[in-house]
Amino acid sequence: MLPPLQSAAHISYRESGRREAPALVLLHGIGSTSAGWRLQYAPLGEHFRVVAWDAPGYGESRPLPEESPSVQAYAEALARLLDALHIGRALVASNSWGTPTAVGFARLYPRRVRGLVLGGPAAGMAMLSPEERAKAVAARVERITRLGPEKMRDEDAARLVAPGASAEVLAWIRSPAGVTVAGYAQAARMLGAADVVREIAKVRCAVTVVSGEKDIVTPPALHARPIAAAAPRARLESVPECGHLPHLERPERFNALVLEMLRALPAAG
Repeated sequence: MLPPLQSAAHISYRESGRREAPALVLLHGIGSTSAGWRLQYAPLGEHFRVVAWDAPGYGESRPLPEESPSVQAYAEALARLLDALHIGRALVASNSWGTPTAVGFARLYPRRVRGLVLGGPAAGMAMLSPEERAKAVAARVERITRLGPEKMRDEDAARLVAPGASAEVLAWIRSPAGVTVAGYAQAARMLGAADVVREIAKVRCAVTVVSGEKDIVTPPALHARPIAAAAPRARLESVPECGHLPHLERPERFNALVLEMLRALPAAG
């Protein structure tokens, strides 16, 4: 069962666990919301205060004011939410599009991040030429505007997971409640300008990169591996028979890796 939506600092979020426990912040992908972490709330809530946001423009969260917000703008919005919730330091985990915000937050607020767990990470579009980036972003925005979030997600569901994914996981993917055209368009523009490989080279906390071996959305050779190679303190975990969503396809493995990082870190301070 999903925790209820709450709101603070104009951001909607879901929360589980004890407030006095170490904080774990979860950042969803571009076609998802806080509901996408449904398999993390209960098991990880036994060890953490788990907080998963709806990024600006998603769920009940207020959109950012800029048409093309930067990674920094999303990171600053996350800082405002954590301030409102009185969370000083946290372990931060992300999926896909959440990666630039997680890494940007760690770079801008290094004392607030105990470690990063990056699942199915998206490196951004820095490897493309400016013309290719503009074309890719425009295509994303045009597609969701034409199809709407529900039809777009329905068309994409099978690509997001490895062959053999359960009907239940596919049903969750095809129910993108809280994904809006406006929020998705802002997110796509942010991704077009993001350069995670360059940014993570400036991050000093421990990083675990979790990559499905059958991820065809962000192929490991172009995303997870360069990110892990650039981070000063990173380990790369390849998950067999897994696509783009390890937290949904292989939740036991993903959750175990989050707990491994927690146990390896110094006590919260």
